[in-house]
Amino acid sequence: MKKTFSIRTMAEVAIFAALGYVLDFLAGAYSAPLFVNGGSIGIAMVCVYIVAYRRGFFPALLVGLIMGLLDLADGFYSIADVWYKAFAQVALDYVVAYPLVAFAGLFKGMFDRSSNNKGKILAIVYGCTLGGILKLLSHVLSGVLFWSNDFQPTWGISSPLLFSFVYNGAYMVPCIVLSMAIVIFIAYKYSEFLTEPDSYSLRVSNNNKGDK
Repeated sequence: MKKTFSIRTMAEVAIFAALGYVLDFLAGAYSAPLFVNGGSIGIAMVCVYIVAYRRGFFPALLVGLIMGLLDLADGFYSIADVWYKAFAQVALDYVVAYPLVAFAGLFKGMFDRSSNNKGKILAIVYGCTLGGILKLLSHVLSGVLFWSNDFQPTWGISSPLLFSFVYNGAYMVPCIVLSMAIVIFIAYKYSEFLTEPDSYSLRVSNNNKGDK
């Protein structure tokens, strides 16, 4: 636990959370005309993914939580008919959604153990897909609560659940694909960036000793 939450790790958590918040804010600004009920196409999840593979599940969870709370501090919107539905909807959209992305960190071990690019890429695909889908499901459930009060058929869809899935999937699927592509690129070009600095430095040091 001491190693997991070292001062260096906490500094990285703060940096990536701040960067993720900025990326999410910018995505929201240019996506607002397309998604009037919230949501945006962006790459903010990359910040959680990087920490998940670099530091593991719990530091990435903290990054996601901070990002969500910063979004919440900017304000929120709910039309739920009772307070507990409004509370649940806001929690799912802000407090829960980004932390769920951290489940990509469950594949950190697979990534670290892989001795070739194929194995590392598979670990990234599995992790990014899992984290992205969990975030999508959180928004879908939030959407059901959001529209459940007085839902009117939209786009020929009469079910709040189906509409929420289509609406949230319209921006979440591109987010997952774009973010995953960026992490894969980093793994190809700068693989050490997805490795814990201490373990990477030790490996380089051992390799250098072997060359002498």
